[in-house]
Amino acid sequence: MAKICITTDCVCDLPDAMLKKYDIDLVYFYIETDTGRFKDVDEITADNVFDYFRSGGSRIFTEAPPADELAAFFTEKLSKYDEVIHISISEKISNSVGNARSAKEKLGELGKRVHIVDSGHLSTGIGHMVLRAAEMVQNGAAVEKIVSEAEAMRMKISTSFMAYNADYLYRNDKVSKTVHQICTVFNIHPVLGMKDGYLKLKSFHIGKYEKCAVRYVRKELKNHERINKKRLFITHAGGTVSDIKLARSEVSRIAKFDEVIVTKASATISGNSGPRTFGLLYIEE
Repeated sequence: MAKICITTDCVCDLPDAMLKKYDIDLVYFYIETDTGRFKDVDEITADNVFDYFRSGGSRIFTEAPPADELAAFFTEKLSKYDEVIHISISEKISNSVGNARSAKEKLGELGKRVHIVDSGHLSTGIGHMVLRAAEMVQNGAAVEKIVSEAEAMRMKISTSFMAYNADYLYRNDKVSKTVHQICTVFNIHPVLGMKDGYLKLKSFHIGKYEKCAVRYVRKELKNHERINKKRLFITHAGGTVSDIKLARSEVSRIAKFDEVIVTKASATISGNSGPRTFGLLYIEE
């Protein structure tokens, strides 16, 4: 039986305990500011990004790991494993998949043992796919079966977030100037979701943040009978204790999941959404 390694991008936002439990290894994105270039997770956090902007920083630039770095990473993994399945952030919002494919080509014959999967998602939307793949590895599934199931999951994963405001989204060209102005004037909290591999403006909630957070949860879970109850992620960027408590409470009131896991978003994800952003990420039946 082939020895298979599951790898993914650090923007999967999975907790360390889960990464260790399933022997999942990460490749790291880079974040560049006017103070330097930093490796996400290892050298910079969401809180560091928020502090940077609060102290007058204007913009950050995020970069997927380059092909040469990925080639070295895959080579090291193949010295210990027979096959590598790498599950990446959506190729329509990042060049991570393209770089991984270039790395695979650089490896020649060795590259045939590397299998690249475009998750079509970000954050713990990727995480759901990665965990399923890792569970299949533990159950002895073949590479082809794991890749096929991962690709089939793409359309079943729901990835969405509600931002506190549109400031960071506008700063990083995720919404227009007009949308930003309207959100500011009318106290609108934008909701973004993944669709067809793109991160798109999905809806709005107007008014006090706490009430909007409850409405967001209710709307996302309104068809909860069609949701797989095994696992739900509440993933946040700089959420307060009361924010997370409120979200968990409303989730529990609506539906009973085997696991409700709270995770912190990486600096790459957080830098595009801003503090007090949170999302519900789950798998549909």
